[in-house]
Amino acid sequence: MDSTMKYVPLIALGLVFGFRAGAQTSGSVRALRLGESIELALANSAQVKKAKIDRQILERRVKEARSEGFPQITANIGLDYWPLIPTQLMPGEALNRQEGTFIPVQFGQPWQLGGTVTLQQNLVNEAARRSVPALKTSRGISDLLVERSEDEVIFNTASVYYQTLQVEQLLRAVNANLGKLDALQGMAQLQLDNGYVVPTDVKRIRVARTNLETQRQNLLTGISALRQTLLFLCGLPSDEMLDMSAEISDPAADSSRWQSLTLDPKTTTESRLIANQRELLHIQRRSAIAEALPSLSGFATISAQAFRPDINFFDTDRTWYGAAGAGLRLKIPIFDGFRVHNKAWLFKLEEQKLEEDHRQLNDAKALEFRQAKEQLATSLRALRTQTENVALAREITDKLVLQYKEGVASLTDLLNAQTALSEAETNYWQQVFSYKLAVLKLLKTAGRLAELK
Repeated sequence: MDSTMKYVPLIALGLVFGFRAGAQTSGSVRALRLGESIELALANSAQVKKAKIDRQILERRVKEARSEGFPQITANIGLDYWPLIPTQLMPGEALNRQEGTFIPVQFGQPWQLGGTVTLQQNLVNEAARRSVPALKTSRGISDLLVERSEDEVIFNTASVYYQTLQVEQLLRAVNANLGKLDALQGMAQLQLDNGYVVPTDVKRIRVARTNLETQRQNLLTGISALRQTLLFLCGLPSDEMLDMSAEISDPAADSSRWQSLTLDPKTTTESRLIANQRELLHIQRRSAIAEALPSLSGFATISAQAFRPDINFFDTDRTWYGAAGAGLRLKIPIFDGFRVHNKAWLFKLEEQKLEEDHRQLNDAKALEFRQAKEQLATSLRALRTQTENVALAREITDKLVLQYKEGVASLTDLLNAQTALSEAETNYWQQVFSYKLAVLKLLKTAGRLAELK
């Protein structure tokens, strides 16, 4: 069983959640195709949901950034109490006093109430204008992050689906071989009763059957773990029974479709993500440079203020003193200690790093695609070879069964043929999984995993 279970590493994931063998209960069986399992996994994935929430967060940040282009209106209300009014000195000449003398004077009342409304509007701000394209680029990056999360979910779900299917097919092969050994054991027991064979022959069949039964129990445990993992990924009840047999009718029926697949590295999710990140850095660098340019803003303000010796501002005997003003403010940066210059260079250097990453990624994708295509071709040839090998092993076993019944073939030859058939069927289903995995890797490399949906 060890040689079989090494092809199902994701069984451990199911065991982590405490899944138990034979957890399915009786009830209706749900037919589950690969496409449906992927759709369910995408709808249930926390990773995809969080990526979509991040997309909504970005939209809010975009609206927040756009708010700087709208008029900014603020209102201030202040209530001040001065138990000791500040004293100011007035020149004595203003009151016909001796020149060079000053008269202490207190202005105002202890209680002061005032309100101000101010409006500000950016008129010319080159740094903000140049950052507008960054909003669209940021949306593109966020969409690609969602797409990348979906690709990861598709790949993981399809891997578990195919592994579950493979182990189930191995179990069917083991059950079929157990049935043949049961028939052979009954036949050998009958011959033993009639004195045609020795007791050792029956014991050898019993040993072979026990080995297969042990393999069967291990497969059942693995199937339970994989099924529970698949149900967890799809968000289905843990006791739901699945039928995935329709997906394995012809493992290589779509081989010509995948063999003709081509790759354009620039269309992959990773490549487009880096391209958008480079564009964003370029925009940020241009916006940083524009911080050294003049900016123009306008303002308007209106205020009212009242003074009283007490806090009773509701008294009708009060006077409000108003003020209003408007104007322009021109900000001209002169010297900032090379802050803007160094900030722009930081964006430039980060952009150069991404450019190298982009070049290396495209080369690596091309290499990975060639290797995946070679693996697909190798798996397809091995699958065809194992298909023929299983048919040949089955033919030899069937002939030896007949010959054993007639007393022509020995039990050793028959058991060896039965073992060879079991190994051929195991290798066949392992090649089926290897082929499916090669297709998955090819689609992932080409950025075409969505075609599995």
